[in-house]
Amino acid sequence: MLVESAADADHEEEEHQMRTLPPAVATAVHVATLARKAGKPIPPKVYAVLEAAANPWPAEWLLAPLPGDPIRVVELFAGPGGWSEGIAAVLGVAVDSCGVDISPDACATARAAGHRRICADITTLDPEHIALRYTAAVIISPPCPTFSPAGKLSGLEARNIDILCTAIAYVGEAAGFLPVDEIFDFHDEDDYDEDGNCPCEPGEGCMAPFAPRSGATWDEVREMAAEVSDPRIALMLEVVIWPLALQAAGAPIRWMAMEQSHNLPEDILDYLSGEFRCAEWFYTSHDIMEAADYGLPSRRKRVYMVATRTYTPAITRRIRPLPATSMAQALGWQPGERVNTRGTRPIDPKTGRPKGGNCFSADGPSWCLTGKSRTWKRESDGLRLTESEAGLLVGFRRSYPWQGSRTSAFQQAADVVSPVMAAIVLSGMFGALGEALVRDYLAQLYEMDDMLAQDDYDLVT
Repeated sequence: MLVESAADADHEEEEHQMRTLPPAVATAVHVATLARKAGKPIPPKVYAVLEAAANPWPAEWLLAPLPGDPIRVVELFAGPGGWSEGIAAVLGVAVDSCGVDISPDACATARAAGHRRICADITTLDPEHIALRYTAAVIISPPCPTFSPAGKLSGLEARNIDILCTAIAYVGEAAGFLPVDEIFDFHDEDDYDEDGNCPCEPGEGCMAPFAPRSGATWDEVREMAAEVSDPRIALMLEVVIWPLALQAAGAPIRWMAMEQSHNLPEDILDYLSGEFRCAEWFYTSHDIMEAADYGLPSRRKRVYMVATRTYTPAITRRIRPLPATSMAQALGWQPGERVNTRGTRPIDPKTGRPKGGNCFSADGPSWCLTGKSRTWKRESDGLRLTESEAGLLVGFRRSYPWQGSRTSAFQQAADVVSPVMAAIVLSGMFGALGEALVRDYLAQLYEMDDMLAQDDYDLVT
């Protein structure tokens, strides 16, 4: 499998410098680097200096990666570990990642599964922190209730879209990636000599690729979206703030990936793509994907976006849909079972069926999980869906260590990015044969040997 190491990443962003390390920290980094190269532990006093300077990020992230080290990945709105599991358990790729999430239970679940987490509000963190100086990728999954059909859809209101898009359009300017050719009044007529040449030196003024940074702080940029009716709508700003801030600060950022409700307005996606293109990201794309089309036994339609600065990955639509898996197959139930989702409902005299659509057959993929899926039960015997079964339906192993109350665990499973979908979206980033690895993972997860026998599902070329 082809995996780019952190030390192999180019550093052509020399013109954008990371913030200078304080002298004491620079000394600690030097001593720690020497110790690491010699295969020795970092002295405790030195590590304490690194830890204080890197807080809340890993102390080791202040050190440059050595040859062969895995790339460093920041996961935002990381939840209980969907993206992390997709990379590690499905693709089998080792990355040096650290996730951030505001939910203590989701962070506890991820940590119990072996994934590093910072429990914090994303918007309180600095995307140009000195500990992020070697970050190669960012994965972002903003909360979706404001855009999802299951929510109040406030994110679809025209006023909110306009406010958000205006703020998104300013991110590149704040990061220093406003193309100079978009500035029409750069010179007065008398600035040019008699041959029509401007006074700018190569790489400066109108001869530079980008205008200087606007001077706005990231908190000020976030404030531009403060007037939206629900603060969760403004969190979509982080999708472009973090990648471009890291790029501006000189980090070797190579790609980003995003997941959001399939209901996300196209205008917002267009504005996000536009900012990446202006900052010379080589490739941007988004696709709406239904999880049940890729072998998962539950329905979940989401939009996934990827952007890269160096190459075109094997994007999601190049992987053909996989054989369907029913809820009954995944959970080991007999055919013919039905699932009751809302208890006993009044009978509609016209149809003879319960009102509210409270039942579905387990012989196909289940309905999309929500926090209320904790009330689901098998009609034949009233057996309630367990936390581990909910996780299994969205692509986690049965033994995944869900933490918190039953209500919290089901909400985590409802919100999480499926490891399977994460692997499909990211396989191109790691040069992995995503479809074969996903099929193998699903076959083992749901004990379906026939999934492995499907030889006609090769990558489309």
